[in-house]
Amino acid sequence: MKWALRVFAFLDFFSFVLMFEQGFDQLQSFFQNQTFTINEIFARFLFLLLWLSLLFSAIFLAIPKKAGIIIYFFQVLPRIIFLVFSVGFISYISHYVAINNLDQILIPIFIFIEMLRLYFSYNIKKELF
Repeated sequence: MKWALRVFAFLDFFSFVLMFEQGFDQLQSFFQNQTFTINEIFARFLFLLLWLSLLFSAIFLAIPKKAGIIIYFFQVLPRIIFLVFSVGFISYISHYVAINNLDQILIPIFIFIEMLRLYFSYNIKKELF
């Protein structure tokens, strides 16, 4: 079971790295003189929380600690809102393969895989902790 947590940690860290530019841009937007609506502020703040929590969940899952799984449980809804899936990096194949609507095919598969990860994380939490 600990190997599964380490795989999840790698996937979270990989997602953090792939989202680095977006996260840094969101962080910079708070320090610029721009006016935002309350919804934009909330969305940017939620995205930043998700982005930073990916790093912390990767660290805690690699150790493995119960806190990593708990952080992941809080990440599930923002992951679906912002389409930040554990295996979302697979969507980069749409840049190289010319299949129409490949992203529309992959998104339900990614959501299913994310729900499988949630199920496995819950079972691991019950078994190990």
